[in-house]
Amino acid sequence: MSKELCDCGKIATYCYMPGYSSGDNPYSCDDCVPRGCSCNHNNILEEYKNEPEGVENIDYKWIDKLTWTYIDEQKREYPCVEHFYSEDGWDIDEN
Repeated sequence: MSKELCDCGKIATYCYMPGYSSGDNPYSCDDCVPRGCSCNHNNILEEYKNEPEGVENIDYKWIDKLTWTYIDEQKREYPCVEHFYSEDGWDIDEN
């Protein structure tokens, strides 16, 4: 079966599930998916204890003095939670 492609031509492993009202391609590869969404940011001043776990600059990084986020093995922030991941890519619906 054919796979959806990122604008760069690679097989897309992420799909922005809300889509884009502009009609832009909702599919992205791991290199092109937008990263750094505030939905993945955590603040240590929230009501409950919200401290990062792991090693700084390996498992998480600080955005500012009060805000941190987890990072991947390549030290990149994760995409927005609205970008769904499929390791094998997304099959093209041929209907």
